[in-house]
Amino acid sequence: MKTFNLKEYIPIDYPGWVLGNEARSGVNINGLGVLTQKELELWNYSAHYQDQRKDPGHGEISTLLGIRLLDYLPGIREIVVPSIIFHDTGWYGNDPEEWKKLVELNKGNLKVLDSEELRRPHQNRGIMVAGRGFKQIGYPSEEYHFEIADIIGDHDTRKLPTTDSGIIMRIADLLWRVTYPHAQIYMADWSPENIFKRVKETCIEGEKTHLGEVGLRIGRLEFANTMFFKFGKETERVLLPEYKEELERIVQF
Repeated sequence: MKTFNLKEYIPIDYPGWVLGNEARSGVNINGLGVLTQKELELWNYSAHYQDQRKDPGHGEISTLLGIRLLDYLPGIREIVVPSIIFHDTGWYGNDPEEWKKLVELNKGNLKVLDSEELRRPHQNRGIMVAGRGFKQIGYPSEEYHFEIADIIGDHDTRKLPTTDSGIIMRIADLLWRVTYPHAQIYMADWSPENIFKRVKETCIEGEKTHLGEVGLRIGRLEFANTMFFKFGKETERVLLPEYKEELERIVQF
């Protein structure tokens, strides 16, 4: 494993990033060539079930960030990557508009959206989708299946302790909230100040115990990346001086 270095980490390249339905199919992560052949087969199987809350890009960005986290944190790739690929596939079959309606309805108290009643069903169904994919593709090997099932089955509710690989999956899922596609889906017309406040509350600070040290450093850098891409130099008035180091890195990038 490597030690995280702000100057060496490569942020997501948004000028070349494809948004919308093509992202649901994994066009960006496929183009980066970071998936093994078997992982790519799993991804292609999962694509039909991906991003069913009208959040195209969630699956592939979380998968990409999970792969990057494996450079810095202990985990088993054969568990981490399949877990992330399938973690939200259980939303398939629901009303795709329902989640955004719930977000809007509860925008004053987003903690409501973390209830077991809302989260548990898609976790259970995601285990089923993953199992079918594993059987069809023949990957990963059976020795990893139970841990993957445990990770998918509790990744949002977080009622039970998890493994090193489960920690990476949870961090990668949470980091979706600092990215540009997430901002465009949920906060497209917001001011820099309001986006900054929301992301700090729901990811960077409010949940930083789940991010850990490395996840927090990646999260801060990727958030600066998102803000600079969306608002340009205008974002300086919001991010400085708190994000001075991260913003300097993004400007150089």
